[in-house]
Amino acid sequence: MKRLNNLYYSKRIKELLAELQTAGTTLVVAPMGYGKTLAVQYFLQEQERCGKKVLRQSIYGAGAEAFWQGVCHSWQNTELGAALLQQSLPADANAKTLVLELFRQLLPQEPVYWFIDDLHLLESSEVIDFLFALSKVGFADLHLLLVSRGQIFDGSRLLELGRKVFCLDKHDLALQRDELAEYSSRCGLQLTAQQLDALHEACEGWFSVTYLNFLNYDRYQRFCLDTGSVYEMIANVLLRPLPSEQQRLLLLMGQPEEFTPEQVAYAYGTSCRESVGRLLECNAFIIRLANGRLRCHHMLKQATRHAFGLLPEAEQQMYFRRLGQWYAQQKEYEEALDWLYRGRDFDGLLAAVQQLRDWSMHPQHRQHLFDWLCECPPEILWQYPQAVLIIMRRMFSLNMVPEMLQVKEWYVTALERNTALSQRERDNYYGELEVILSFLAFNSITGMSEHHRRAYKLLSGAPQTLSKQGIWTFGAPSVLGLYLRTGCSLRQTVEDMQECMPPYYLLSGWHGAGAAELTEAEALLLQGRIDEMDMPLQKAYYQAEKHGQECITICCDFLEMQRDLFRGVYSSKAEAYSRHQWQLQPWKQSMLLNTADMCAGFYYALLGKPECIPSWLTDGNGQQPSVLYPARPCRNYISAQCLLAQGQYTELLVRWSDWEQECRPYSNFLCLLYLQVQRAAAFAGRGDVTSCRASLKQALAMAEADKLVLPLAQNIALLRPYLEQEAQGEYSAAAAAALHLGQQMEAGRGQIMSARFAEAGLQELTEQELQIAQLAAARHTNREIAQRLSLSEGTIKQYLNKIFAKLQIDAAAKNKRHQLERFFSNS
Repeated sequence: MKRLNNLYYSKRIKELLAELQTAGTTLVVAPMGYGKTLAVQYFLQEQERCGKKVLRQSIYGAGAEAFWQGVCHSWQNTELGAALLQQSLPADANAKTLVLELFRQLLPQEPVYWFIDDLHLLESSEVIDFLFALSKVGFADLHLLLVSRGQIFDGSRLLELGRKVFCLDKHDLALQRDELAEYSSRCGLQLTAQQLDALHEACEGWFSVTYLNFLNYDRYQRFCLDTGSVYEMIANVLLRPLPSEQQRLLLLMGQPEEFTPEQVAYAYGTSCRESVGRLLECNAFIIRLANGRLRCHHMLKQATRHAFGLLPEAEQQMYFRRLGQWYAQQKEYEEALDWLYRGRDFDGLLAAVQQLRDWSMHPQHRQHLFDWLCECPPEILWQYPQAVLIIMRRMFSLNMVPEMLQVKEWYVTALERNTALSQRERDNYYGELEVILSFLAFNSITGMSEHHRRAYKLLSGAPQTLSKQGIWTFGAPSVLGLYLRTGCSLRQTVEDMQECMPPYYLLSGWHGAGAAELTEAEALLLQGRIDEMDMPLQKAYYQAEKHGQECITICCDFLEMQRDLFRGVYSSKAEAYSRHQWQLQPWKQSMLLNTADMCAGFYYALLGKPECIPSWLTDGNGQQPSVLYPARPCRNYISAQCLLAQGQYTELLVRWSDWEQECRPYSNFLCLLYLQVQRAAAFAGRGDVTSCRASLKQALAMAEADKLVLPLAQNIALLRPYLEQEAQGEYSAAAAAALHLGQQMEAGRGQIMSARFAEAGLQELTEQELQIAQLAAARHTNREIAQRLSLSEGTIKQYLNKIFAKLQIDAAAKNKRHQLERFFSNS
C-alpha cells in the first residue's frame, strides 16, 4: 500500500533535533523545500506530548508592525502578552531594554518553545535586532526557534552569540543516499539501486522535489529529473491532473495565508466538503497548523496564485468577494478589507471599516487607503460617514494631510446626503470631525481649542478619536518647547493654555492633565523667577499624578532638575532616569524612556558630568531613539547642550542648520532660542569671537522681550565675557539678567559638585596632583607652588588643568581655587 504523504525523519535528523532542547536559540536556515518547517514542527509536537509549552508564529509579510502583532498574538493569554500589547516593536536601545525587562519579569516559569517561521519574508532590520537582543540575553526557560531561507544573523553576531545559538542548514536537512532508500521503502515504492542513485544525484537531497518525484513515479512510473522549475513540477504533478472542481478548490486554498475547509467551500460557492477532504488527504504541501487552520507550502502557494491569475477577471473578483465576506462573517474585519477591495465590494468594505474603531491597520492597507474612497461609487460612500471618519483618522496618523482634506469634503457630503441619520447622530459625526481637524492646527493652542470647543458642544459622549493613554507631549520634556510659537508671546501662551486646557480636559477625560500649570511653572523658570515656580509646579505634579498622565509628570521632573541646580540640590531623579530604575519608573510606553534620557542628558550637561550623558543624544549616526515628529526640536536642543558639555563645538555647528530647519514647520520659538544660544557658545568654544558676538546678539534679541534668560544663563561658562560686553550695549537688560542668573547656577552647581563628588574626585588624583591641589586650595600662587616643589610654572599650570578636569571644576570659572578649597573642606 502506498503511503506517499507519510512524513519521514531519519535517525540522524532526530538526533540533530534533540539538540534543540538545550539550545537557547536555534537557527534553521535552508532554501525552500528542504523540510525546515516540518522538521521543527515534528520536534515541537514531541515537546507538546511531554507537556511543554509551545508558541508558533508565521511571517506572512515584510512589515515590522505585522510581525509585532504576531508576537503579541503568540503570547496572548499570558501576563507577558498583556504587557507586550502596550508596546510596539522596539526600535531603539531604550525600547529594547524595556521589552527585554518585561520578558525577564513576566516569562512563564516553565520551558517555552517559541517558533517563528519564514523570517526571510521580513524586510525589517529592527525585527532582526530585537531577535538578536533576545538571543543574546538568553533566558533560561525560553527556547527561540527561528526558521528562514536566508541568513538571519551575520557572522559577527553569530560569533558574539557563541554557544547560545545552535545552527541547522541545508546539509543537515538534505536526504542522504541511505535515507532516501529508507524513505522510498516506507512510502511503499520499490525502487532499484540505479533509480535511487539517479534520483539522489538529481535532487541532491531536496526533500520537496523528492516527494514530487515520488508522486509522479506512482502515477506515471517515471521521474521528473530534467524539469527546469519546481513550480512547473507542482503544476504538472499536483494541479493539472485534478478534475475541474478540485483544481478550483486548490487554487482557492492558495489565496489566503491560512484557511479552513469551510472557508474554501464558502468561497467556491457550492457544497464540496468531500472534494476538499480528498485534496487534504493526498497533498503533503498542505500543512495543518496548531490553531486548527491550514496553509499551503510557499511553493504550492506560488504555483496556485500564478494559475489563479490566469482566470477571467470577473471570476477572480467573485472569489475575492466571497473570501472577504467570509472574513467579515467571522468578524475578522481587518482580514476582510483587502479581499473586499479586490472583489470590488465597496459596500462590504466600508461596513467592515465601521467595525474598526481601534484599527491598527495592516501594512498593505496603507497603500490602498485613499484608493478605497476614490474608487468607491459616491452613492455607496454617502451611506457610510462613520467609515470615512475612521479612514480620515488613519490618514492623519500617516501624515496624508492633503488626501485627508480631500476626504473631509467627501465626509461632509456623506453626512448631508445620508437622510437616515438623526440630528444627534449627525452632530456626533460633526463633533468627531472637529476633533480630527484640531490636529491640523498644532501647535496653535487657541486654534486647536476652537475645534475642541465646537466638538464638545456637538458630541453627546466621549470622542472616539482621542485616547487618554496617548502621550500628550509627543515625547518632549518641555511644553513650551512645543507650544511657544513666537517672541513677545510668553504671557499670552500661558494664559491661552490656562484658558484652553480645561475644555480639552472635559472633552478628552483629562488627557494632558497638569499641562496648564506646568506651562506657567516653565515660563517662570525661563525668566529666572526660581522661587515663584514652586506652587504651579506642585499643582502640575498633583494633576498629572491624579489623572495618570506620566508624560506630564516627567516634564515636571525636567523643570525640577533645572530648578534644583540653582539651589545646589543634587537631583536623585536624574540618577534614577539615567539608570532606568524600573521599580521607580514603571512606564508602559517605551517612548518615555527616551524622554527620561533627554531629561537626564540635559541635566548632566548643565552639571558638567558629560560621562553621564546617554550616548544616543550625541551619536549623530541616524539611529537615534524615536520621539514623535513634533518633539524632535526639543530633542535637538538637548542634544546640542550635550555636545557643548563634551566640547564637541564643531560637531554642533555642523548639525546646527538641520536642527534649525526642524524648528520651522511648527514655529518652535523656544527651541530656536536655545539653538541660537548654543551656536554662540560653540563659536565661543572655538575662539571665533566675531561669529560668537553675531549669534549672541540674535539670541539676546529673541530673549529680551519675554526675558527668556535661562538658556543664556545655562551657558554662562562659555558666554560670560561676551555677555559682560553686551551688558553695556543694546541688550543690556537681558545680558545683565543672564549674568546674574548664570552666577546663581554656577554657585549651585559648585555646591553640588563639592558636596556630592568631592571624595570620588579626590580619590582619582595622583599623590603629586593631590599635593599641588592642597597648595592651590590654600591660595598659594603657581610660582609659589613651583618653587616649593622644584617644578616650572608651566608644569604646575598643566597639573592644575588635569586636577580641575578630574574634580569636574569648570575651567572657565573665575573662582576655581575657591571651588577647590570647598572640595577639601567637604571631603
